[in-house]
Amino acid sequence: MNADDRINIADAVFLLGHLFGNTGPLPCPDAGDANDDGRLNIADAIAVLGHLFGGAGDLPPPFSEPGSDPTDDELDCPCFPPAGFPCGEGG
Repeated sequence: MNADDRINIADAVFLLGHLFGNTGPLPCPDAGDANDDGRLNIADAIAVLGHLFGGAGDLPPPFSEPGSDPTDDELDCPCFPPAGFPCGEGG
């Protein structure tokens, strides 16, 4: 979510800052959709925390390897170099 090429608690904090703290747009809104329901909300931060600390298992694809989200929804990724999407070549 925060484009540092790792998944950790900073991703949940980054998303919560976006949702409730007016910290600006996410580099890749689709990467913020951690529960893959096509929406960005607090449930995505909870999904990340559940994965990291709650034994909830893996997050939806493309979790294990950078790449395009196979789920067809309104969210996209216009610029996210960690996943191989240079600016202007979203996935």
